[in-house]
Amino acid sequence: MLKLSNVSIAYNEKVVLDQLDLTASKGEIIGVAAPNGTGKTTMFNVMANFVKPDSGHVLFNGKYAYRNEKEELLIHKQLATFPEQKDLFEELSGVDHLKLYANMWKGSTKHVKDVIERLHMGHYVKRKVRTYSLGMRQRLCFAMMMAADTPVMLMDEVMNGLDVSNVALISDCLMEMKKDKLIFVASHLLENLDLYADRVLFLKDGKFVHEQKFTDENETFLKIELDPGQYEKLKKEIKLPTDYLYIAKHLLCIPLEGLSIAEQTKWIERMLHYNEKELTVGPLGTVEYYDKYYAEMV
Repeated sequence: MLKLSNVSIAYNEKVVLDQLDLTASKGEIIGVAAPNGTGKTTMFNVMANFVKPDSGHVLFNGKYAYRNEKEELLIHKQLATFPEQKDLFEELSGVDHLKLYANMWKGSTKHVKDVIERLHMGHYVKRKVRTYSLGMRQRLCFAMMMAADTPVMLMDEVMNGLDVSNVALISDCLMEMKKDKLIFVASHLLENLDLYADRVLFLKDGKFVHEQKFTDENETFLKIELDPGQYEKLKKEIKLPTDYLYIAKHLLCIPLEGLSIAEQTKWIERMLHYNEKELTVGPLGTVEYYDKYYAEMV
């Protein structure tokens, strides 16, 4: 449904995207995790044709690209980008904003009422936006995306300013929406990405350094927090498996795949000696991969 091919872009000789390739299809939520200033927003802007890459191209549905005005219009009927709070109209109501987006992309406002009900906005949506809190504004921005109801959605920091209950509500809506859409979500709430994303991409130095897929086949690790001193002491006392990970100088991860039950039990017993530390078993999550790739950058 969407394909980036050999996309490169640089600003003032600083390479932001470096021959980036990506293929994504309907029915996916793709998370993008990277520190600010590492290319997430630029990638979204290239997808939306807000900036032109120095090389490479974006292809939609195997045939449409940003080659001429006709194709650009065809693509923009299929794609919406998450509005920024600063772009909201202070003197218009939330309903006005939803109807604007619904008319622009769907040519109808019949579904706006359902959007309002789904996001529990009925008690304030008719008020002018200047009266809204930051959380209410952010929920309105998400509601505008639901009103647009496009097949492709680009959402940059969709969870900003939301409390726990609203993060849960938006997450549920994203999972409901994805069945007939392709949704990209860049978010600083890394643990939350694990709940609704089908895969998470990690950008560094203009390239994808890792793609985390969420499947039942993810490798299982024994994980424990160890400071560098404890880690160095442990290495001297015990021979660690060749494919272990020590992430960001704080998290030791022992892979359990291929170990017998007896061997797994032995490793757990060894780690239990650090009884003040939390011991967990499971796959690596977005937070752990983020620490692995960006610990020195943040």
